Amino acid sequence: MYLLRRIARTQPGKAWEVAAYLSKICEAYEGNGRPKATISVGGPGLAGSVDVAYAEWTQDSIAPNWRQKIPEAVRTNNAKMQALLTSYELEIYEVVNDEKLQDRNIVV
Repeated sequence: MYLLRRIARTQPGKAWEVAAYLSKICEAYEGNGRPKATISVGGPGLAGSVDVAYAEWTQDSIAPNWRQKIPEAVRTNNAKMQALLTSYELEIYEVVNDEKLQDRNIVV
């Protein structure tokens, strides 16, 4: 299983607006069968970065996101969201579990 994190660094004061777009984008993918994403923001008074919105979800496998399978709502909302961003990154991590540790002969 993999953890995917979309990091949307925004123009000042735009994190909540970007989070709303990320929610719509993720909902469209979820309608196509992708697992539910968690959307979050960083901001003043929190330990996280200011002006950043995140989307995180898990997937069993990593595969190409073929253009013809991208929902129209993703295209529309992504275009609007891009105008509010300074960067848009994707991080992918492999989720650790006991079976994977055993496969690697790691015992703690």
